[in-house]
Amino acid sequence: MNVNFGVVFLIASLLFLGLLSQWIAWRIKLPAILFLLILGILLGPILGWLRPDAIFGPLLFPAVSLCVAIILFEGALSLRLSELRGLGTVIQRLLILGVFSTWTIISIATHWLAHFPWPMAVLFGAVTVVSGPTVIAPILRSVRPNAKIAKVLRWESILIDPIGVLLSVIVFEALVAHNSATASLGEASLNFLRIVAAGTTLGVAGGFTLGWVLRRRVVPDYLHPFLVLASVLMIFALSDVLVKDSGLLAVTLIGMVLANMRDVPLDNILDFKESLSILLISLLFIILAARLNLTEIRAVLGPGLGLLVVIQVVAQPIKVALASWGSELHWRERVLVAWIAPRGIVAAATAAVLGQTLQAVHYPHASLFVPLTFALIIASVLLPSLTARPLAKLLNVDEKEPQSILIIGANSVAQVIAKTLDQAGFACLLLDNDFAQIRKARATGINTFYAHPVSVQADRYLDLLDFGYMLGLAEDHSLNIIASMRYKPEFGLDHVFILTDENAMVGRDRQQVAAPYRGSYLFGGDVTYSRLSQLLDNGWKIHTTLLSENFSWESYQEQHKAGFLPLFMITGEHILRVLHADETIAPVSGDRILALIAPSAT
Repeated sequence: MNVNFGVVFLIASLLFLGLLSQWIAWRIKLPAILFLLILGILLGPILGWLRPDAIFGPLLFPAVSLCVAIILFEGALSLRLSELRGLGTVIQRLLILGVFSTWTIISIATHWLAHFPWPMAVLFGAVTVVSGPTVIAPILRSVRPNAKIAKVLRWESILIDPIGVLLSVIVFEALVAHNSATASLGEASLNFLRIVAAGTTLGVAGGFTLGWVLRRRVVPDYLHPFLVLASVLMIFALSDVLVKDSGLLAVTLIGMVLANMRDVPLDNILDFKESLSILLISLLFIILAARLNLTEIRAVLGPGLGLLVVIQVVAQPIKVALASWGSELHWRERVLVAWIAPRGIVAAATAAVLGQTLQAVHYPHASLFVPLTFALIIASVLLPSLTARPLAKLLNVDEKEPQSILIIGANSVAQVIAKTLDQAGFACLLLDNDFAQIRKARATGINTFYAHPVSVQADRYLDLLDFGYMLGLAEDHSLNIIASMRYKPEFGLDHVFILTDENAMVGRDRQQVAAPYRGSYLFGGDVTYSRLSQLLDNGWKIHTTLLSENFSWESYQEQHKAGFLPLFMITGEHILRVLHADETIAPVSGDRILALIAPSAT
């Protein structure tokens, strides 16, 4: 009973520590994997409090394998071939020329620096070509490079993970087939073909079958995430039972097939897999890092730092040069793209499972495969996190703090407010799925995005890197609520604002949405869409007024006492403040007030 309670308490503690690591990473804008790996090393090899092999016994690596299968499936879900064809030349070259040049250079460096046998060095190179959005996104938020740099790094990170995984799986299967002690070259080649054939057949067949079931709504929508999870794990296990080591290829192909099938409802699945992945990643990497030992860590410190130098000084510049030749990227932008090269979660997960198999067959230096991968991950995340922001400023390719504004709705009210903010120097983007309103907004020169605010289209193509606020100005109040819940994690609750409605104004608790889900109510808390629309119809107009020593806030209020509604304030440092129900303003000289003014007050 005490042992069981101890294991339960340990798992609960790991979940809580994983949550704490994720929160710290979010607060200080660094990749969470960095804190998870450091925490695992601290709890395991340094303090000796966490011993995964002793605690979980023979269930450890089967569980790790299932977790890795889910993570690889998630990565493959992001690889849409149509997006790959539509990308710019630079990104296409990064995913083709860049992958193979980096793979080659890392393989050679690993062989000479870590003394890995050539087959294992080639495998290590394949595992570590990946990057990943989970490590790139926090670095981009911290560095704030210009739009061209951000686009290149963000799209490469999304698409390179499944490509790198597929490459790693194929190389690994070839290595295992060739390493069979009793197999001739012909038998090893035949075993490799069996692995590829089984993984490809089950992966493609399973993907199309699963897609057909989802598209036909054979099971209800609320069971879709459960159906996909159970099916992916079953196909992974079945593939490995039929032909050992073919499961990783199978689950990768399932994700690729589903991502490229038409009319497959993936919304619920994408939301579910994101939450599940955060949970699994938090547990997985604390546990895997805890399995390392100090002797192995010391043994890979030198080769790890040497590999980092080779990647930063040789592999990355060559990759970016091959990809950006003849492009619009300035040399300063190329330098920063080449400098930001973190390795992420997919590299760690793939290395953990493949490294365990290498050790099981007693491959030379196999015990150093995972420690070297983890050392490279930590170093490659820390380096750009600590140095890329000053480098971006030095190269003059950084952006100021994000103050662009995402506006939900493209109606007449949203158009007037967007035009005013744009004239004040704050770029706006109207997001709506009403094409008639989108067309009218485009005709006036306003930037628009035609999609539902919580659609897959918006998730995949809406680049929010330069945006700092969300304003819910849609006529449909429920749409503003849904959008605020969706974009709250992107901007933070204090940067999400929506118009109120009658239920909120009369305090009907049964209908009113709780504050943590909706952000703050705009413009005093008693302003509905209907009221704004009516004021504009009655001739009220938005005016921008600069306060000074001779014309104070008190003078402004006295002048417009016939009627005015403050909307925004722009400080003397050109910082936008959105006026809302919970804020009392005290503008000073140099501030500008953007307000709706009654006709008789102008």
